[in-house]
Amino acid sequence: MNSHPKFNLLVIGKQFQTDEDIREENKKNLEYGEKMFHLNENNECVGIITYLPQNPNDHHPWIGLLIIHKEHERAGIGTLALKLLEEELVAQRIDKVRLCVQNGNHKGASFWKKNGFHKISDGLDIHNNQIDIYEKNYSYSKPYSFKAVE
Repeated sequence: MNSHPKFNLLVIGKQFQTDEDIREENKKNLEYGEKMFHLNENNECVGIITYLPQNPNDHHPWIGLLIIHKEHERAGIGTLALKLLEEELVAQRIDKVRLCVQNGNHKGASFWKKNGFHKISDGLDIHNNQIDIYEKNYSYSKPYSFKAVE
């Protein structure tokens, strides 16, 4: 988390989070049912991706965080992590997922747009930051269909 002080400053208003800050936020998110995946390379955690299967506010699945350690950026790890998460969502028959991007996070907005997300609205996050809300729809083949018989 602390390899991106500009992101931390944008979101929480300070460059670095303490271990206690991180534990407290993770605890709250896990209570909501958030799923967290560590992205490991050679037994080293190089990133995190999280998602909430059902946001209590709108009842849609949400990606909560995708962050890659600064030393491992631009190696395709974020794109691969997103692809793996999307495969899991489709396997669960989830047809859309949402996320938010803080205003000013141009790098994040560009990543999500490049990966098929589109802005559907805006609002405020839990830290009272202006955000844009993005969504991506998935299609999957349904094994059965119904057809009216005449």
